Amino acid sequence: MEDIKNYEAMSVQEKWNALAMVANLYYNSELTQNQIAERMYTSRSKISRMLKEARELGIVEIYIHEPWERNLEYEQKMLEYFQLKNVRIIKQKETDKENTRNLIYEAAAYYLDSIIKENMVIGISWGNTLYNVVKYIAANNHKNIPVTVVPIMGAANIDSPEKDGLDLSKDLASAYGGKYQYIYAPLFVEKKDVRESLIQDNNISGVLNLAKNADVILTSVGSIIYKSWGNYLSGKMLETLEKKGVVGHIGGHFFDIWGQKLNTSIADRMIGVSTDDLKKCKETICIAFGEKKAEAVLGAVRGNYIGTLIIDDKCAEKVFQYIYE
Repeated sequence: MEDIKNYEAMSVQEKWNALAMVANLYYNSELTQNQIAERMYTSRSKISRMLKEARELGIVEIYIHEPWERNLEYEQKMLEYFQLKNVRIIKQKETDKENTRNLIYEAAAYYLDSIIKENMVIGISWGNTLYNVVKYIAANNHKNIPVTVVPIMGAANIDSPEKDGLDLSKDLASAYGGKYQYIYAPLFVEKKDVRESLIQDNNISGVLNLAKNADVILTSVGSIIYKSWGNYLSGKMLETLEKKGVVGHIGGHFFDIWGQKLNTSIADRMIGVSTDDLKKCKETICIAFGEKKAEAVLGAVRGNYIGTLIIDDKCAEKVFQYIYE
């Protein structure tokens, strides 16, 4: 048995043998780090450093067999084309779109689990996609992590209140064992001066500031094709936006396929985070599904509004088609 006390003075080959031995005891024999330290007459912290070094040198390789299949080629291309930090592209089986959609929700939930830490502030948007992600987390991933969840926009006028940011904040906080706060204001108001007055209110400004400085923002991207803002915008306004080149929106902000935000009177009347807030957040996660979302996804990544992208490969394929056109 190698004398771990003299580890720093060992030759490269001796160190390799020692690291392999410690790794074998930990991963195969399932001894704890304390047990290995006692056996080797050394400290637990030293064993921990050696296990880390074993992974860095490739002596230990950890494979995680995820329950979904990823398109690694498309993921690499996305990282090369855009300023994204992380990409998950789930392979879609030709005849089972619904299953792929569920796998995207699951992949998003697992990714969020992997980055959440105590005392983080999580901002969340609204909509069907996020509703299903939160629903999956609540059903499968209950934790006891003291986080704070806040909506990134005011309350939306939608037919399904459970899919609004307020309810989603409460449900996500409950799933993680954390707390939540509401923005007690509508998403849109009639006049700009009404908005200015509301955001000065201490109850509203305090939560808005939390959202603006969130550690993580969870959102989707809306496509102009779906006309998902019909409750707020007339058919004529949606048509005008399309003529101006709008392809999508994120956090209530409309943009074209190049990621350029279009300044409209809508934004002046909206209560929520800005595109600059989305950009400065360390972890803005966007989840989307389907080819019809491709233009909006492309605009969002070109505009650098998101840092992590979770989509299906059919959507990714369509994004690349738009790039090559």
